[in-house]
Amino acid sequence: MGRFVCGGLTTIDLAYFAEELPLRGHKGTASRSYMDVGGPVANAAVAAVLLGSDAVVHSVFGAGLFSAEAVRLLAGYGVGVVDHDPTTDLPVASVWIDGTGERTIVSTDNRRSDVLGKVELVDLDGVAAMLLDGHYPKLQTVLAHAAVAAGVPIVLDCGRWRPIFSDLLPLATDVIMTGTFRPPDLEGATAVEAVVVIGERYGPGLVAASRAPEPIIVARGREVVEVPVPEVEVIDTTGAGDVLHGAYLHYRYGDGLGPVESLERAAAVASRSCRALGARQLFD
Repeated sequence: MGRFVCGGLTTIDLAYFAEELPLRGHKGTASRSYMDVGGPVANAAVAAVLLGSDAVVHSVFGAGLFSAEAVRLLAGYGVGVVDHDPTTDLPVASVWIDGTGERTIVSTDNRRSDVLGKVELVDLDGVAAMLLDGHYPKLQTVLAHAAVAAGVPIVLDCGRWRPIFSDLLPLATDVIMTGTFRPPDLEGATAVEAVVVIGERYGPGLVAASRAPEPIIVARGREVVEVPVPEVEVIDTTGAGDVLHGAYLHYRYGDGLGPVESLERAAAVASRSCRALGARQLFD
């Protein structure tokens, strides 16, 4: 069991399931729907807590109905909250899930990207590791430097390239990226080439590229191995990558397992999360 700080984007997700999504300009009917708190760090924090760890989310929650609901939902999962901008609106994401389990998302995202991180709100006492996702650059900078000063490992969630990653990658202990993540000068590189170059250039102990349902590519120095992703009946892939990060935190820095074994276990948890709507179906 570990205690983690997860810093970055939190949203409210309004999700709809339909076997076929409507064409542009047409209407469709969803057979199921749900609303839940979402976003990379919130989903990761919930996953870590459901596995037995403790987590606090540093994000932008703000005021209003959706903001209050997100805080309430996270509290219900046992996740702590630190709000770095109480004056703004919480981002809302509309999620469409089709019969294959693939999701399409439109979100207001981190439109208040100039949010300042408040140093006085960062408490790292007893924290085993920190997860950062690149959203809200000033917040990311404050959290990252606080972690470095306190000797807290940083796990970096790299979804798509953001300029702040130039500053965060040299500080990261572990990098877990999507299979399509590339720094601008590596746009034509394969996933294997990208994880090796990122590892050599920035020096994290582990670089991994998640490409579900294909195996995760892992680079430790120039050694490259593959971590299999278990096959499951896919209903909804929403948040699966976030669950991977939260489960990795739990196994690597909570249970103290090795990085590859932690990824193997985290991949199994992330796969299980795809068996039902939402990102919470973690256990058999």
